[in-house]
Amino acid sequence: MKKNTITAIATLGLAFMILTGCQHEPAFKSLSLNLPAQTLTYNDSKYLSIAQIGGDNSPISNKMSDAGATLGRVLFYDPRLSVNNTIACASCHKQQYGFADNQALSTGFQGQSTKRNTPAIINAANKSVFFWDGRVNSLETQTLLPVQNHIEMGLESASMLPEKLKSISYYPGLFANAFGSTEITSAKISMAMAQFVRSITSSSPDFSSLSPDAVAGRQLFFGKYECGRCHTGANMGGAPLPVCGGYISANNSSTSAVPNSSNIGLDVNYSDQGIQALVSDPTQNGYFIIPSLRNIGLTAPYMHDGRFATLSDVIDHYSNGIQAHPNLDPLLLSANWGRSIVSATSGTPVKMNISATEKQQLIAFLNSMTDYSITTDPRFSNPFK
Repeated sequence: MKKNTITAIATLGLAFMILTGCQHEPAFKSLSLNLPAQTLTYNDSKYLSIAQIGGDNSPISNKMSDAGATLGRVLFYDPRLSVNNTIACASCHKQQYGFADNQALSTGFQGQSTKRNTPAIINAANKSVFFWDGRVNSLETQTLLPVQNHIEMGLESASMLPEKLKSISYYPGLFANAFGSTEITSAKISMAMAQFVRSITSSSPDFSSLSPDAVAGRQLFFGKYECGRCHTGANMGGAPLPVCGGYISANNSSTSAVPNSSNIGLDVNYSDQGIQALVSDPTQNGYFIIPSLRNIGLTAPYMHDGRFATLSDVIDHYSNGIQAHPNLDPLLLSANWGRSIVSATSGTPVKMNISATEKQQLIAFLNSMTDYSITTDPRFSNPFK
């Protein structure tokens, strides 16, 4: 039986370990000395299969492999991807917080704060756009943009990264296992990181065993308060439709320039322009991508700027806090509330007046969509520990 040897750093003192595995075995091996080898089986009942989250959406040119995901995992956790070797992707996408951050704004390589809250990246295989403004539709493109960001990781260009990684002893072998050659390129780096991110999947909520409060909250979520019109699909995120929030307008048109986005009336005057900054269209002021609610119990604080510390704060916003912004999503106008056909494009925001009991029930339902096992799964953990 042919064996692969994967050499990986086990400590920052550059101690190495040798991990062997059958070439034909679909195993995503742990690179940590103190963790057993782990299999990554996409159809394991404990984990959400790729079929459940919309199929294997990886491009033909970058089909997932265990060797590719392993390389991506090392890259994801390696602070050497930043200009001063201090910040890794995992510094902001923290496993214990559902691969989001527990800060409103994350900290970059020079101690500066990022401009927006770090989104969770679980079940990315079922996402069609990335970042809060939906600026890219390819995970391969997304993975290297934080590396080049002047606040986050600080490299002047993606072309600097291959030269940097070539000097690190464990990378040639990992690239050879993943791509059949020790050559290190920006394209291969982005492909491997995309494979690892796509491999991070969490289990589906078990709606058959909900608590009484969660059952009531589910009915409120999909019924009375119509949250499911925007938070829908396997990821409970933006609707996979070419219209904002998945509603049907009177003229069958969308108010959003970027699919799956919405202005939920957080402010009357947004300091962050949202999608407007991307498309130079003032009608898109205050529009941001509709986030996934999967693992929402782990990913506080909430919103694009992390302004809400708790789910209670979020519900309070929808209950009585929606602001009368001129670009407010028509679904949140009182004239359209509860109607399948949206006709009004301006007016007063709806006041849902959610009661204290209903809030408790909604929170119970939202927390039921949290897969706490993702926080400790060694297959997605830091290989440098």
